[in-house]
Amino acid sequence: MFDSTLRRLRSTPVILVALAATFVIVASVVLPRFMTDLGITVIPFALLAFAALVTLFLLPVHILPAVALVTFALIPARILPQDGPIGALPLTTMIIAIWALRRLLPIETTGHPTTPPAPFRSATRYFALLLLVWTLLTLARTTDLQASLGWTISFSAAVLLPLCVGSSSREAYWIRRVWLLLGAWLGAYAVIEGGLSFNPIWGTVFRALGLNDHQHWSVYRADASFGHPLFAALFFAVACALAIGIWLQENSKPALASAVFSGLGLVATVSRGAILSAAIAIGFAYAVSLVLRGDKRWGKFALLAVLLVVAVVGLFQFDAFTARNNSVEAELSSQARELGVWVSLQAANLTGWIGSGPGTSGITGRLFNEVTIENSLLQLLISIGLPGLALFLLMIGSAVAHALSRRAVGAAAALVAYTVSIAGFNAIDALRPMHLLLGCLLILALNPTRADAAPPLEPGRASSARRAGARPASMRPKRGYARI
Repeated sequence: MFDSTLRRLRSTPVILVALAATFVIVASVVLPRFMTDLGITVIPFALLAFAALVTLFLLPVHILPAVALVTFALIPARILPQDGPIGALPLTTMIIAIWALRRLLPIETTGHPTTPPAPFRSATRYFALLLLVWTLLTLARTTDLQASLGWTISFSAAVLLPLCVGSSSREAYWIRRVWLLLGAWLGAYAVIEGGLSFNPIWGTVFRALGLNDHQHWSVYRADASFGHPLFAALFFAVACALAIGIWLQENSKPALASAVFSGLGLVATVSRGAILSAAIAIGFAYAVSLVLRGDKRWGKFALLAVLLVVAVVGLFQFDAFTARNNSVEAELSSQARELGVWVSLQAANLTGWIGSGPGTSGITGRLFNEVTIENSLLQLLISIGLPGLALFLLMIGSAVAHALSRRAVGAAAALVAYTVSIAGFNAIDALRPMHLLLGCLLILALNPTRADAAPPLEPGRASSARRAGARPASMRPKRGYARI
């Protein structure tokens, strides 16, 4: 442990010097170009960006994915820069890239323990590698090289790069805690927002920045901190499924509370596709929990069944949901989705089902109709073809299988909720910040941890604890209830 700390202290000045040199070089090229347009105000922003970059290299490496998740949840993408390099690599994805860089570089001695071989985990990585190779091959026939390169960089950095890192159990521990906490608190905020019919915090920020109000639906739809109700609904659906799966397997009362509040927040978004995805994921968690071996508290299953029935009945009594479901707007949306299916099949057939290039589904689809294809899976079918879509689903499916093989029902259900939810709007192909959520979920599914376990320790600390006579977490007496 002493040698690891010493090497880390020695490497820190080297990293800071390299960052400072890079900053000076980039600033010397970029600042003269922007000084004319932005004036002297560009300098404080540049210094702030440099300070944030240095901070990311000084923070403990295992919390960086959770930091990226918090940044995504609390800072709406619509107020962040979207042009230039930021368009290809969103700021939240940059945090994941820095985390992977620190984990993969030899100077970072984090001491993450190795994991025993796992066939489904290995399959996930193989499918991810094949997906990357196929995506690069489709670049040769892209109709928009800039859009395809930007999408490939974003998806590879946020989703595929984390799979190159070894065991990430400590990262998964913090991703899980942060997702459940954010789901609970932001879900409660969304309920309050829906009751007020305005966004008191983030709405004020949008107005201060001169951004237009996006509320144009027949009913008010809460968006909390995400800037759009569909983004919020995806986040809440995943949080609710994750929490239900954890509660079923581990009897975590805080997880149950998170499921309730994130579920209420999901309803406040009035997003039918996300609500359906949460129902499917919860049903999946319910079914696999019944099948998996181990002690079962049948009272929990009976309670969940009753809660689901009450939730369905209450949902159809919810005035906003009923009004939207019966509105002309909802009917037009359904017709647009049906038209989108036809356009997707025509566009895929046009390219011989091998894709028109990453990130080009909108360009290719508009050859047949101007309708927006509100289905991420159909967008992938157009852009990277049938082989790419199959590899994408196989990568997710093998990650779900690995989570189930480790009895991590919550992580598996969360991935199911994400996959079904993105089939309801244009998330993967058109909204690159959404790539981060899939990357975090893959880390969570491939490195499952239990709620009643302490954060995994580095091997050096673990051996010190053993020498001191400390008992492992599995031998410690359980508390009244498990932590999130």
